[in-house]
Amino acid sequence: MSASLFNVLCSACERPQDYDVRLQGSWAFFFSGRHKDFPTEQDLAGQPVAQARFQEWMGSTPLAERPARRPFDALHKLGMLDGNGKPFGPSDGDFHISSDVMVAEARAKWDELKSAGELSDVDIRNGFVHRKYSFINRTAVREAFPDLEKWSTVWEERLGRPIAPSLFPSSGPPDKSQEGNGVSTHYRDSDWVVTNPPKH
Repeated sequence: MSASLFNVLCSACERPQDYDVRLQGSWAFFFSGRHKDFPTEQDLAGQPVAQARFQEWMGSTPLAERPARRPFDALHKLGMLDGNGKPFGPSDGDFHISSDVMVAEARAKWDELKSAGELSDVDIRNGFVHRKYSFINRTAVREAFPDLEKWSTVWEERLGRPIAPSLFPSSGPPDKSQEGNGVSTHYRDSDWVVTNPPKH
């Protein structure tokens, strides 16, 4: 998977160090961030399938001995329903790609789409750099790097879960640990760094 990703990102590039890729989210760290609590019986009210699976899983385990955070794929495996009454799908795979080279290409595509009036109101409202999450506009990235979109689709089908690549400048996502709920994906020594495997 990582080999095919780097082939898409820089198959002929002379400076692979310009591309930093890291896994984020629960599929890298098993548990979700602290903003996603472990479900309780109350959360599953009116959902008999999820309640039965939860009971089989947790039994009489006291609240204090249960996980504090939501494990990878937990809501999907429980068969829990979202606010619209639809089952939660598998947890997605978050790839954070940091590259000034790619950001410059995405910016050129953004300017082109904006000049042609081909950006949606939502895109324009969120801006080139997303106001809340700080990733580069997904429409600009999709249009600038169609092979990355194809790569995501291929691996979504193979793994049976959404694959979500997000683009950031080479400095990586900003440190937001002192803002809001304190959830931040800025660079850490504990990050799961994706490397380009050597060619044999």
